[in-house]
Amino acid sequence: MDPPRVRSAALGFDVNAVDYERSRPSYPPEAMAHVCAVAGIDASSTVLDLAAGTGKLTRLLVDTGAEVLAVEPVGGMRAVLADALPEVTALDGTAESIPLRDASVDAITVAQAFHWFDPPRALPEMRRVLRPGGSLLLIWNTRDREHDWVREFGDLLVDGDMERPYDSYYEVDYPAVIAEAGRGAFGDVATWTTTWEQPCDEDLLVSRAASVSVVGALEPDQRAVVLDRVRDLARTHPDLAGRATWGFPYTTRIFWCRAV
Repeated sequence: MDPPRVRSAALGFDVNAVDYERSRPSYPPEAMAHVCAVAGIDASSTVLDLAAGTGKLTRLLVDTGAEVLAVEPVGGMRAVLADALPEVTALDGTAESIPLRDASVDAITVAQAFHWFDPPRALPEMRRVLRPGGSLLLIWNTRDREHDWVREFGDLLVDGDMERPYDSYYEVDYPAVIAEAGRGAFGDVATWTTTWEQPCDEDLLVSRAASVSVVGALEPDQRAVVLDRVRDLARTHPDLAGRATWGFPYTTRIFWCRAV
């Protein structure tokens, strides 16, 4: 991962941690059931939620009864997580330098974050802290851009041709990334998907825009322009205009493999 991009993301997420917590969706029950089933996560497990953010997935892992450790490099997001989940050990660290002992966890979850990692450095480090046979699970909620208003929402988030790092994970061949960058440390990768909708309204849509890293990194006046455009979208797009609430369509994708 390019260091300037990482620094920009850290700045953006530090600024918008409250919006992230408020507007980003959790994960559907069937996705969490799949995670637990394939990885064997239960009350006897130790699970690392890596790049845990504000703890969207961490909460669901806690509900399994497992011992959950969270590692998150962005201070603002880690503070929100610690306030919400005081029972969870929340550590400062990155995927490329995980502050845990060798072979100390049964599973690693990475929700909405692997696209920020440097795979050739991160995958061996994740293998180091996993016990043999332990599970690695990469999870994303991706916006369903088959809907015109969802596609337009994404286009409004930054001006001009600025890089949109959240686009980078939509079409990536993650089994190939794990095979190449993992250098044989992980077995075959299985893929699972489900579609669903998050209840949404105008204010949540604006907060959802504010939660994006590149929007959080903008100067306040630039950020206000972007958010005004998103509010106008909610009020004028034919699929949304005049509606108090609607569904924000997502696809949840899970990539799962075992440490060898």
